[in-house]
Amino acid sequence: MNTRPYKISRFTLTKLSALLLLGFLAAVSALADTVYVTATTSNCASSTVCGQGPNPDFNSLGLLVYTDNGYGAFTSAKAGASGKPATPGSRFCSNSFSNSTPDLGVAIAPTLGVPGGVYQIHHAFSSAAGNVSSDILLGVTNVDGCTLSFTNTDKFQSSFGGGSGSTWQLLGFVTNNPGVSNPVITFYFLGGTVSAGAQKRLLFDTFRFILYAPCLDVANVGVTGPISTNSPTVAVTGVTNAAAVSVYQDSGSGMVRVGQLTSGIVNGNNNVPASGLVPGAKIAATQTVGSQEGCVPPTGFVVGTGPNPAIRVALSVRENIDLTGPAGSPGPGTNVNIYYIGASSLLPGAAPEQGVVINPSNGWQTITFNRGVDPLNPVNPVVLWNNGASGDTTLDGNYGVLDGLAFAAAGDSGPFDIYLDNMSNGTNGVLQNWEAAAVGANSYQFRSPNFSGTTIGNILPDPSQAQVTSAAAFSGTKAVLLKFQFNSAESNKWVRIVTAGTTGANPQIDLNEPITFKVLLLPPGVSPISPVPSNLSIMRSGGSVTLNWSGSYQLQIAPAVTGPYTDVSGITTGPYTIPATAPETYYRLRNQVN
Repeated sequence: MNTRPYKISRFTLTKLSALLLLGFLAAVSALADTVYVTATTSNCASSTVCGQGPNPDFNSLGLLVYTDNGYGAFTSAKAGASGKPATPGSRFCSNSFSNSTPDLGVAIAPTLGVPGGVYQIHHAFSSAAGNVSSDILLGVTNVDGCTLSFTNTDKFQSSFGGGSGSTWQLLGFVTNNPGVSNPVITFYFLGGTVSAGAQKRLLFDTFRFILYAPCLDVANVGVTGPISTNSPTVAVTGVTNAAAVSVYQDSGSGMVRVGQLTSGIVNGNNNVPASGLVPGAKIAATQTVGSQEGCVPPTGFVVGTGPNPAIRVALSVRENIDLTGPAGSPGPGTNVNIYYIGASSLLPGAAPEQGVVINPSNGWQTITFNRGVDPLNPVNPVVLWNNGASGDTTLDGNYGVLDGLAFAAAGDSGPFDIYLDNMSNGTNGVLQNWEAAAVGANSYQFRSPNFSGTTIGNILPDPSQAQVTSAAAFSGTKAVLLKFQFNSAESNKWVRIVTAGTTGANPQIDLNEPITFKVLLLPPGVSPISPVPSNLSIMRSGGSVTLNWSGSYQLQIAPAVTGPYTDVSGITTGPYTIPATAPETYYRLRNQVN
């Protein structure tokens, strides 16, 4: 794919009599001219680096191409749609937008590649935060240089943003006037409710213009995780009435088909056999309806090497100097400043540059985050990661609010299955061990990975899970299992696992004492075993004694009931037979993971 950049200028457009601000990124492939229009700065994922205002770039004519005319404000919510340029967030409108008109609304004016050409217009945004209007209706008008196939749209309603924000919504078609490649289009209020206070925002994130081609008549399909080299299939989503579903891989020389399903196809999700997946390659898919195949996407999601590579993690804490504890009691979840403990600097997109590195292991590991009693000289590094500030390394107060955990890529996209247990706070003891939760419960202390609008653009739509499980536990019988996969392997890809809105939401933590977690990150191919060994039965028959048990547990032997116990080499499953004349001996079972 060849890329063709555009710069956007700032000027006064007399027909709009308003200042328009917005930028776009253009890409031209052999198939189509594709232009992205982002509401915030494009190709920059951190508001700390690129600010929180509208995109300040210029277009090829030096003309204004977008404005929100004072209706807009910054939000960190952002879509994770395929091909979308990196942005720090999006723009949202509240009550005042209901005063917008065809002459004064939110306007875009991209430079398209083909004068007189016909383009599809799409928009993508994320409604995962649950604060987007469900009934907003926008009017749309062709201000200059084009005709439109539509005059209104409901595609900005929350149901079209989705939990992952990963779907492009078709708004309609724009036809450039002969000789014209700079259409101007305005969006304005037509009906419904828009109110940030009522949790009914209107979001403008990213528009996409695609030069029309026959393959565009076939609905796009998606790819979801897990995607790794050891997987024999790729999950393709959104299939409808297809005669074939194809999987493509770009390992450096463009998209090449590596798998296809031509029978047994169902509407919805299909697992398509694929071979030769390469770590770091991009995976995409198409469907064929009738005899027409859909357009092959120029890019896609990254192939990981397999389950549970190394990952780094930092603790995310909201500062509030007025908190008095005790640890574990509910705290407010709206404090402005949020700090990492365990990182001293940020990568683009606010990912922690450092953190505790967790490597795969058969056993439970302990990770610790400790500010200590002196905020000016913390035991572990501290840095403010939100609120547009940089260089602030002082987390004040005796208590803070646990915002969540920040997991960041360490060179591989995953996928990840991470077990957490025994969240403790020094002498305050265990704050959470999940023993009170029902197996299968969701949002118990931590929300699913795709909940946070801050990082939803960094992970695949699936897997996304934060669920109580009995498959493994450090102590007791339960833990919480986090499942996710990054959409690329860059070190600034991170996922924010928050406590907001959960059972145990926003717990206070004692910052003077360490915060610890027990973590299980199993190596590829290793499955967790039940945390509690089964009963050990003993039966004598003639001159021998037989020990038996269910499951796979290490048998141990000792000369006394108090030990010391040592492993019986190679014996992990029953039965095990010994002579009845053997010396007095004591046996027990040991959990091989714990």
